[in-house]
Amino acid sequence: MQKFYFKANDGEEYGPISAIDIHEWQNQGRMNNDSLVRYSNSRDWKPLSDFSELSPTPSTPSTPSTPSTPSTPSQQEGQNFQPHRGSMILTFGIIGVACCFPFGIAAWVMGHADIKLIDSGEMDPAGRSMTNGGKICGIISVILSILGCGLQLIPALFELSQMQ
Repeated sequence: MQKFYFKANDGEEYGPISAIDIHEWQNQGRMNNDSLVRYSNSRDWKPLSDFSELSPTPSTPSTPSTPSTPSTPSQQEGQNFQPHRGSMILTFGIIGVACCFPFGIAAWVMGHADIKLIDSGEMDPAGRSMTNGGKICGIISVILSILGCGLQLIPALFELSQMQ
């Protein structure tokens, strides 16, 4: 059975995957006809629409038969996203800025990982802005902590220089 690789919008490569996996990912909304795909034994990326053997079969329609207008992408039919952790990451980032910088480190690391999952289509994109906000707060808290520690060292270094 022929295997393929899929390149997500963030540049991450997934595979090897089978044609069945590709059909499932199309139904979930993780891939479309413009998604970049290559054979496992090739280096040439092509749009999914260029692969006749991967065209949707009647049993796997690429669009829902009944039109719907969901209010958020996470409500689209056929998509199974991991739930986002945006509110938790944002809370950690704010706590990191306010008083406890280890929460800022956690917000930065978790936010970075979740943004990658959102970009690859595995996590609910509705939490992208909260996740990004928490990640930024985490970065700010770490920078402020480093600056604070550095400023506290200046008087000690000054006293050491006066002792000589």
